[in-house]
Amino acid sequence: MISRNWRIPWELVEIMEDIHNMLGKITVNVRHIFREANQLADCIANSAVNREDKHIFLNFQQLPSKGRKLLNIDKYQVPSVRIKTRKINLYNNGQHA
Repeated sequence: MISRNWRIPWELVEIMEDIHNMLGKITVNVRHIFREANQLADCIANSAVNREDKHIFLNFQQLPSKGRKLLNIDKYQVPSVRIKTRKINLYNNGQHA
């Protein structure tokens, strides 16, 4: 949506207009990152969605245990891999392959 490649849902139009106006005033590089390479941010976002109260993580110990694990994996530069699998059909026209 930031790169204007996707249609902006009506609920976000005003927010995205504000973001586009701000981005017009600064130099930025916006890139897509697969979820596998952004697991810590995804973990923290899910934590926020699942909480009713506002929470700010000020240090490593305050992160959820899954978040600490992901941060350590990232710190040691362990690669994240996206694997695409295909479904294997064991039956071919009703007969076992």
